Amino acid sequence: MTETADQILSHVVPVCQWNPQISLNPTSTASAYPLFPDDVREWNQFFRGARLARIQYPLPGGQFPFFSTVAKPLKNEKDAEDRFNSNVLSPIDAILGTQGGNFERKCRGLLGVPDFVLSTINLEVAKMPVEMKTRFNLNLCSHHLWTIYRRAQRDQITDHNFKFKKAILSQVFGAMACNGLHYGILSNYSDTYFLKREETNQTTLYVSRIVQPNDANPTLRECVYYISQLAINDNAGERLDHIKNDNISTNGFDDDADDADNSSDDNPDDSDYTDDDSSDNYDDDYPSKKMKRGSKKAGSSKKVIASSSKGITTIDEYIGGGTFGKVFSGLYHGQAVAWKTCDAYKEKEAKKSLRVEANVYSILKECQGNIIPRLLYKGYVYDGYLYVLTLQLIEDARHIDPANLTVEEKRTIMQQLETIHSYGILHNDIAQRNILLEPKSHRFFFIDFGLIADVSSSFYTE
Repeated sequence: MTETADQILSHVVPVCQWNPQISLNPTSTASAYPLFPDDVREWNQFFRGARLARIQYPLPGGQFPFFSTVAKPLKNEKDAEDRFNSNVLSPIDAILGTQGGNFERKCRGLLGVPDFVLSTINLEVAKMPVEMKTRFNLNLCSHHLWTIYRRAQRDQITDHNFKFKKAILSQVFGAMACNGLHYGILSNYSDTYFLKREETNQTTLYVSRIVQPNDANPTLRECVYYISQLAINDNAGERLDHIKNDNISTNGFDDDADDADNSSDDNPDDSDYTDDDSSDNYDDDYPSKKMKRGSKKAGSSKKVIASSSKGITTIDEYIGGGTFGKVFSGLYHGQAVAWKTCDAYKEKEAKKSLRVEANVYSILKECQGNIIPRLLYKGYVYDGYLYVLTLQLIEDARHIDPANLTVEEKRTIMQQLETIHSYGILHNDIAQRNILLEPKSHRFFFIDFGLIADVSSSFYTE
């Protein structure tokens, strides 16, 4: 059974009822990011554009597979993701696949981890993030985002079904802003919002009115198709500057501890849930007393990051992935570096691993710049959207080839490894990909300590 692209877009999709929330919902996430737009306004021309999309962006001819829809009730964020994917994104994907776009779960060149990413066919270039929530943490009860994004406005709402935290909007805005993207989607399946940033006013977010599954003229699919075309044909702009001068601005209108009251969200017992990241002393990340003593808190509870006064600091091109997180090239105060990054909320294990790795660098301080890269910064960037390690970029580095190593070079590597062991650290992932050769100095560097083990006596004692 087949249908045309026009028929695919014309279908309304089924309404899926949300089951009552009986207990806390551990599969749904609320953002820990304080990055927030300066202003939120209505995207006035969105629906007109969606109705004209088939003219502006002609549909491909031919037949496409018929996509059956699912109307099962929703219990958690995973259900919302699955339903939005099967009922909306997958049918649109069939059309976009002929036009250079594709919805995927991941795009390796993207900072952060949205639930879905519209990317180019080769999966190299991200075009638009899609963030999914539940009705238990995103339910505006007919209010508009641009009328309730300030706390004073939300305080006037008495409907007990109303659910919204500024962090919800911060999450998708952060994904757009730190990647220089201009379009995004925020949805709980039942309610979907379409988002836009403009390069001329990077911290203003434009939001459509609510779109629901059974809406027609335009349908939800038509709206997704329209914004997808805008994103595919758009060039990414400048990434929103992630360097702040030792504070986090709340823009003067949301100075309440908005995310301290998490009772209405899904997993407030999670130690990583709040903005107050009081676990930055790493006590809950690694039990080594030696590591605790050797660590230094990475910024304040407001996720302070370094001042830009010493020079240009940027995150640039994707260069690879470590055991945990993605690695990008860039500058730190004018020095070429490798940024090892993870999504500060969604990639909890990666963040935990990076914190442990940061402590390893503290323990191996005397080895930095000699047998391991120098650690220049550890902490949060993009106002807490990412957790990063900023490491010395080894000049013209290449992975070792054991077959081409001389006996003396092998001896040097073994001596360096013994030095690391003398500090009570086992790398636990010795492989040629984790040993770099710097041709100019002919020095070897061990990297990627995400799987280390601490065997020092202080691990077991007070």
